[in-house]
Amino acid sequence: MKKRVVLVLMAAMLVVGVTACGSKDAGKKEEAKTEQKATGEIGTVSIDDLNTTDTQVIDIREEEQYIGWETEDGKGGHIKGAIDFPKSWLDMDIENDAAIGTTMENEIERRGLDLDKATVLYSNQDVSEEDAQKYQKLGFKNISVLEGGYDAYVEAGKETDQLKHYEMYVYPQWVQDLVDGKKPETYNGGDYKICEVSLKEPSEEYEQGHIPGAYYVNTNTMNHIPGPRAVADYENIPLEEQYKIWNRPKDADIQKNLEEAGITKDTTVILYGTTAATTAAARTAAILKYAGVEDIRILNGGKTLWTLQGRELEKGNNEPQKVSFGATVPVNPDVFYDYDEEMDVVNDKKSVVASIRSWDEYLGKISGYTYIGEAGDIANSRFGYAGSDPYSMEDYRNVDNTMFNYNMMADRWKLWGIAPDKRVSFHCGTGWRASETYFYAYAMGWEDIHVYDGGWFEWHKHADSPRKEKGLPSDAPEKKPQEYFIVKDK
Repeated sequence: MKKRVVLVLMAAMLVVGVTACGSKDAGKKEEAKTEQKATGEIGTVSIDDLNTTDTQVIDIREEEQYIGWETEDGKGGHIKGAIDFPKSWLDMDIENDAAIGTTMENEIERRGLDLDKATVLYSNQDVSEEDAQKYQKLGFKNISVLEGGYDAYVEAGKETDQLKHYEMYVYPQWVQDLVDGKKPETYNGGDYKICEVSLKEPSEEYEQGHIPGAYYVNTNTMNHIPGPRAVADYENIPLEEQYKIWNRPKDADIQKNLEEAGITKDTTVILYGTTAATTAAARTAAILKYAGVEDIRILNGGKTLWTLQGRELEKGNNEPQKVSFGATVPVNPDVFYDYDEEMDVVNDKKSVVASIRSWDEYLGKISGYTYIGEAGDIANSRFGYAGSDPYSMEDYRNVDNTMFNYNMMADRWKLWGIAPDKRVSFHCGTGWRASETYFYAYAMGWEDIHVYDGGWFEWHKHADSPRKEKGLPSDAPEKKPQEYFIVKDK
């Protein structure tokens, strides 16, 4: 390992030497400490000398490259075992702009990074001294950079990793290229639709600014059969009708909705939403896959990342032209499980019921919903992580609303017995959060995966449905979850 010494800035040395009282001088001292963190020895490591066993390796490129996309900046994928921590995050106003409540210190801990451990940074080519110093300011004390970067690492034939179906999660520049009439990687060149999935009326959000060319998707028509939002309002609704509420629409209605949205089975559909509507976009994706749309993409980071990057938004409204879907819905019925199928999963030792709910929902402390009176969960369910409440998924989100590290996701699931060698049924309250994790599992290459459409809402309506005993199962691998999110005001 070769070493080069980073010269201490004269200004920092002068500041450190000043002693005075008062807030102004205290601020100068604090500034000096920050500068000192950014100085010291920064080593270099050759590709042949890189030992991922003895060092922690950090990928500082954007998430799209980490998961597998080759961009104009360099090759896709990452060094096997490397942790994603893009340098763009270090330039964010975390308190105001982060999609989730967090801090940089929190994100370091969340990824299991050790500030005292030998750390190797890499980018596409060489890491600049300026960028390396940004990580020093975070507190990493023993930093080296990889000579030649990731591109050279790949050229040397070293072991790399990537998300199996990374193409599912497109990135802003990919969408931008599509809008600009180009043909980005993995796009087949056919008809496409960009769809903003919104939790609000179009005039409240979509019409005020959307990705150029995007169409509005109403969650209440596309994603589910809406129902009352108070328990008392269900008293006069026949139980058989209650079972259907919050489930997917009827097959004929799904087909009609897609045709009116200008979507055929052969249309490339790109879905996105705000941070709050990211799960809604995933739910729409599940509906489309169930129906038979063959090429579904989700904008990784959604509208949140698009605006963080300062990209153009278009005002007004785009009206789609009605088309024929080209197939009879559903083409892929196994995407969704209904009540009887979920009961089979519950009683099958080769299957696993994955509960994508908050910790308190899983323990049976709260129902999580104003329209679900009973707290609890499905029998034999295993905790699959989610977020702070039924409308949040902080456990699966980065600071810029991109998907969290997929290997860490899989490790969390494995701890609870949620694994790719089993039949996995994801559920939540009404099937939205479960849809998001369904696609993460799909992107990882898992095959026997499903969404229990009715979720806890339908399950608790059946008086004889087997319930999980409240509290932690006796064989729970964790006393509390590995949650690092900080709840943000909504």
